[in-house]
Amino acid sequence: MKKISFFLMLLISITAELFAQSKSDKAFEVPDNIIISRRFTVSLDKGNKVMIEVTDITDLEKVANIDSLLQIFLKDIAGLKDSLSDPLTSKRIDYLTDAEGRKKIRFQQFQPKGASFLINKGELSSLRTEQDTINIISVIANPPKAQQKISRSNPRYYHLTFYLNDVSELKNYSEMLKQKISTIQTQVNDKWPIVLGSGNHYLKGDPSIVAGQPKGFVPGGNGDFLVLNLMVNVQNYKNYFVPSFSLGAKLSLTNRERTFKWEPGLFWEPHFIFAKDALDKLHTYRNDFLTFTYGQGGITDHDPRKDFSFSALLSIGYLIHREGDYFDKQTFRLGAGKFGVRKTTIEPSLYFNNFFRGVTPGLRISQYF
Repeated sequence: MKKISFFLMLLISITAELFAQSKSDKAFEVPDNIIISRRFTVSLDKGNKVMIEVTDITDLEKVANIDSLLQIFLKDIAGLKDSLSDPLTSKRIDYLTDAEGRKKIRFQQFQPKGASFLINKGELSSLRTEQDTINIISVIANPPKAQQKISRSNPRYYHLTFYLNDVSELKNYSEMLKQKISTIQTQVNDKWPIVLGSGNHYLKGDPSIVAGQPKGFVPGGNGDFLVLNLMVNVQNYKNYFVPSFSLGAKLSLTNRERTFKWEPGLFWEPHFIFAKDALDKLHTYRNDFLTFTYGQGGITDHDPRKDFSFSALLSIGYLIHREGDYFDKQTFRLGAGKFGVRKTTIEPSLYFNNFFRGVTPGLRISQYF
């Protein structure tokens, strides 16, 4: 019994410690409900780089004076000078400014997991392999008018993440960064060729500026988008096994907070029936439907491109091309609800004509690509 009590107390203490650590980490991060819409990575020199994230492209105005921002930052961390002097440890500094202008600083120092050495002219010296990290996060006071559809109620942020061989090198990049940010502001709408062998893109006017997508867009950052879809389907109609495919597009519309979306779509759907004619010859009869789809529901992780659960889902198709006598004239196909596993869905449906006359139930299985 004592052993059980001991293990329970140990488990509770570990859980409490992890929870406290999680809350501490969140205090020095951009809140989860804030949507970062643009992200750029700028290569400096000696392997150093900085990642620039903003809630709207116009927020770059607030970091255009980065020389002044870095000067204030270096002044505020001057008291950490002794802690920063160890040449073998990697450091992390989190520096957050809230909506009221109050500043929070967290300093962490990490011992190397192993020992690394450099041999130079026969001399053996210790070598540090981990870079220092500096996170500068700030709520933007009096932000400029947003260019994108973003939340009107949430505050706007900028987030600068520096990866440096040594924190002391930060002061060397003020003017360079000022020029890089100016370049992004003036050339963001220019061409962004793809980096060969990578999914990233670089700014044609300055290859040192890289982004995951052209213009620095991040997944979920640009809420509204059009998607082309191709699906292969099989369904039953009366006593026929009917393969088909769907080719069309869906428009994804989201709210400003990226918590809910609406998806109207339009598809061309040729159905193929294989049957023998009066001469006992096998023929393929193609019957085309024009189908409107609609779905709505909550968004996962504020990213409208992720899979999500529909709270409403329906489709309505109308026969626009008829071959053979298998489908009645003016036939409709109505589908409602779907069960899905990854890219495969099952949808119950009804075929009918003349206001729900000649109703034929069906089940449709679709594979998305």
